[in-house]
Amino acid sequence: MTDAYFEPRGTDAEWEVFHATDHTVSAWGPDLQHGSPPAAILTRAMDRHERTESTRIARVTVDLLGAVPLGEVRTRARVSRPGRRVQLLEAELEAGGRVVARGSAWRMLIGDTADVEQTAEPALRLPDEDLDSTFFDRWTSGYIDSLELRGDRDGVVWVRTRLPLVAGEEMTPVERVMSVADIANGVGAVLGPEQWRFLNTDLVTHLHRRPEGEWIGVAADASIGPDGVGATAGTLYDERGPIGHTLQALLVERV
Repeated sequence: MTDAYFEPRGTDAEWEVFHATDHTVSAWGPDLQHGSPPAAILTRAMDRHERTESTRIARVTVDLLGAVPLGEVRTRARVSRPGRRVQLLEAELEAGGRVVARGSAWRMLIGDTADVEQTAEPALRLPDEDLDSTFFDRWTSGYIDSLELRGDRDGVVWVRTRLPLVAGEEMTPVERVMSVADIANGVGAVLGPEQWRFLNTDLVTHLHRRPEGEWIGVAADASIGPDGVGATAGTLYDERGPIGHTLQALLVERV
């Protein structure tokens, strides 16, 4: 098995073609992908589409339209709202002739605001030791097994991938954070997966600062409503401090 989440398989008209490897497999089933690889490959399509050094992605939204299978998948991206200062990008992920996920991203002109930089959350220290193995005893899959994890007493999980997103490529900063941001649903879980399924249908990520380094800290909390719907809210960190926030809608069902 290739040591990457996706193997490049060339292009087909406006589509880029990939093979999703077993490293993308979800804890919810052996035949579907975890939410992070689709989110990351859609982000890659948007981040690399007509990219310039004077802009960066500030928000990514991914909607999972159904189970994302392994095997051949294709992505394409476009600018749906052009502009010099603000652009809206859109991307599709197709498998088996149907669109299985969609993404959108706001890309903004960057400038110098270092003198007024501020965040509501304090910086957190990256722990020196790997996470106690009991944390993910209940979570195992090709994707989960591809992660290196560290934790701390405040309930923050620090994570970095052991693999590249696409074989032979270096990840960009936004691709790196989107390759792990979806684990907020597991980090913030308040229900046991042995008795409950809580599938997120989307992932919305705002990045007020470009992530630095390989390690991403994820702090998250879930809220469960009385009617089978929930939500997970998370904060993302790098070793310098907070970088952004995530939101996920949850479908909650008894197993």
